[in-house]
Amino acid sequence: MKKLLLVLLILLMPVLYVYWFYFNIYSDGEREGVMMKISRKGNVFKTFEGEIMQPGFRTGGGSINSNNFKFTAIDDVVSKKLSDATGKTVKVHYVQYRKTLPWRGDNYDADNAEPGQYIVDRVLEVSAASAPAQTQLPPMVLPTPTPAAQ
Repeated sequence: MKKLLLVLLILLMPVLYVYWFYFNIYSDGEREGVMMKISRKGNVFKTFEGEIMQPGFRTGGGSINSNNFKFTAIDDVVSKKLSDATGKTVKVHYVQYRKTLPWRGDNYDADNAEPGQYIVDRVLEVSAASAPAQTQLPPMVLPTPTPAAQ
């Protein structure tokens, strides 16, 4: 009986590991920003990879970078909506997994703020991108010329 329990435990550990890291959803939420690009990529498994530019900046490696959110779109319908929204502000719903499976898309651990695989499963909202605020500069005042001293 003890040997049977030990064998079951040994067999159960890898199953739990695979489930926990590859199939259990770590987080889900919404992101909003300007849709920058979406493309179909992959050597064996073709997936739709996209990028949204969010407001603000992030620091890393001694430099300031734009705050981009890189993700994989789950299907053709979502990728078509995102493709049509290129250059517009989009709000998307995503799920995040701890580890990457090749048929679910690319791994953007180095590019996103938190490591993991981000899958966009639906587009919540699309609107025109807001123009950046224009800074009004005061008129330039030139000094009045003075007669040259002789």
